[in-house]
Amino acid sequence: MESTRFLKITIIVLLLVNIATLIFMWSGRPHKEGHLPPPPHGGGPRAAFEFLNRELQLTTEQQTKLEDMSAGHRKEARALDDISRPLHHRFFDLLGKPDSARMQQLADSLGWWQKERELMTYRHFAEIRTICTPEQQKKFDEVINEALRMMAPKGSGGPPPGR
Repeated sequence: MESTRFLKITIIVLLLVNIATLIFMWSGRPHKEGHLPPPPHGGGPRAAFEFLNRELQLTTEQQTKLEDMSAGHRKEARALDDISRPLHHRFFDLLGKPDSARMQQLADSLGWWQKERELMTYRHFAEIRTICTPEQQKKFDEVINEALRMMAPKGSGGPPPGR
């Protein structure tokens, strides 16, 4: 009898804790009406693709174009990464043998490649925007920063807030 009462009290306490946890999670997450918020960072390109598809309500034809554009973008990004990765390694190899002139030269090169990567990403999303209807373009402008945050490496913070 005593153990049954204990079990009932335990179940009630666990239910209350679960309810409190759900309320805390839901109330602490502001989001726009009509859609769930994306993960804060690091969802990756596929998650961003699915997010844009859902938010913009893309047609099958638009989805195909977006998939083709994204494949081309990934190929270009990999090519840039393949070029900049050895520079990055050489840059950090200088830790053991400091050479301030070489360090500055490699830092400048890395900065240039990063700039190219950012411009390439900007052009990619500008191209995606062109396949949207005017209504979708308005929605695109509202959600693009969320999509970019999803693509950002975990812990990077994504793009700066606001526009």
